[in-house]
Amino acid sequence: MHGYEMFQTLVERHADRIVKVRPGSLYHVVDRLTEEKLIRRAATARDGKRPERAIYEITDAGAEALGERVGQLIATPVHEFPQFLVALAEIDTLGEDAAANAVDDRVGALEARTAEIMALRDAAVTPAGYLVAFDYLLATMQAELLWLRGFAGSMRSGQLGRRQAAPDSKVRSQDEVGL
Repeated sequence: MHGYEMFQTLVERHADRIVKVRPGSLYHVVDRLTEEKLIRRAATARDGKRPERAIYEITDAGAEALGERVGQLIATPVHEFPQFLVALAEIDTLGEDAAANAVDDRVGALEARTAEIMALRDAAVTPAGYLVAFDYLLATMQAELLWLRGFAGSMRSGQLGRRQAAPDSKVRSQDEVGL
């Protein structure tokens, strides 16, 4: 495929719900993968009066590297730094009403996003691997919604201010945190 076709395919598969996809970034990735000999220029093509476009294909080394990387990403958890966690750590800078309203807004946005992902999944317009990713995304969003609703309830009932840090840094159960 040529670069723009790669971008269009990602959008058609709704990969933009899984990874940030931008045409300009994609061309930089194509250049890097070509330099690393993980893909190669297979041909050039012209469609009408449009400029020539380079068509790329994956190399054997690229297919092997892809398999290794996917296996590594699945097997090895990494410590990511979502912005939401930073905001939660600083939620006490908001007043109680503002914090509760912000959580309510997030719940509404996540409910809408959950419905969108479910519709995409159920429309069967994406490859099987993307369906697995959508199922995982739905499961994590549903878990976040469950937690957020309990958190909002704790804020509104005044129980949040009485919460203590977990002893010995152990993870608390849902019953212990009031969910």
